Amino acid sequence: MIEFIGTDLDGTLLNSYSRISSKNVQAIRNAVNSGIEFAICSGRTLHSVNKYFENDLKVPGYRVVLNGAVVVDPQGKKVIDQPLDHAVVAEMLKRSEFSKFKVVLDGLNDVHIYDPNHSWTTYFEGMSRHHIKARSMGDLQKMNDKADFNVYKVCFSCQPSRLKELQKKLESFTSLPVTISRSGSYYFEINRQDVTKLSALQKISGDTGIPMQHFMCFGDYGNDLDMVKEAGYGVAMDNAIDSVKGAAWKITGTNNQDGVATMINQILEDSSKL
Repeated sequence: MIEFIGTDLDGTLLNSYSRISSKNVQAIRNAVNSGIEFAICSGRTLHSVNKYFENDLKVPGYRVVLNGAVVVDPQGKKVIDQPLDHAVVAEMLKRSEFSKFKVVLDGLNDVHIYDPNHSWTTYFEGMSRHHIKARSMGDLQKMNDKADFNVYKVCFSCQPSRLKELQKKLESFTSLPVTISRSGSYYFEINRQDVTKLSALQKISGDTGIPMQHFMCFGDYGNDLDMVKEAGYGVAMDNAIDSVKGAAWKITGTNNQDGVATMINQILEDSSKL
């Protein structure tokens, strides 16, 4: 019995043009109209996720954002708020000050980007008023020093030729109270310790009384692995990495083949036969 559907965005619900297809939109609306609770579970900021609810889906649902560091319920109430400690962020920035990697500090709605190669986009979308250029690592340190700015996630990325160098640098962070996940081939995200999409869904499970065995969760990459593995019905996209596919209950079509809609329509059809 499926009572809750949670889906990642990039590489999952969104196609390669960062859009939700009409088939995916309709399938989610049908699921919500049937009484199933819904969540977008993303590494993106709250502002970015809200756009898809307001402009595309137009259904009530949970916003599980910044890899679970913040959760907003369907009524707009914040039920999880777990930023990184400022001292921990400062230490990571200090250790990587001269490494010349792209570094992004994610606030609730705004992201601050330092890139020595002067590519100011984030991995998931281009520039907007919520994407703010940092001229130096010192600018990022100054943002982190502001008492009224919470950093929920620190992202590191690099060119392919520097991947091993970046991985070695991230290994030096494992002694800190953080969770490190991989959301792209050359993109890594760091949250507060024990902050994951799964931990956020477990909180929702406790609040709603819906057991995790009744959750269906869709994902494609490393920061989706635990929720796909632990949900009663974990679904990997056909474009997912092997570890996510290996943990999944079932594999659906790719993000460019309306894979989310295919699986939702199947379970709705099956339930109508009961």
